[in-house]
Amino acid sequence: MDEQRSPKDSQIIWDIFEGDLVQVKKYNMDGDLYYESGIVVSPKMNDQIVLFPYVNIYVFKSGIVERHLPNTVEIISSKSLAAP
Repeated sequence: MDEQRSPKDSQIIWDIFEGDLVQVKKYNMDGDLYYESGIVVSPKMNDQIVLFPYVNIYVFKSGIVERHLPNTVEIISSKSLAAP
């Protein structure tokens, strides 16, 4: 009845790093979508209550650090890991 899932199948892959330039998806009072730019200021973290990974993002326009899930973040410029 219930399928068994391996732990690797239930992991969310989200390649986002501290220092990445991102756009944060937001909605105004009329429900219209708009984006604000920001920079990732924390490594990817997992919350036991939310159950999804999140990052803290400093939003340039408001000057506030906000917590965002993968569905609200679009990466503009990613920090790439240099090959050794």
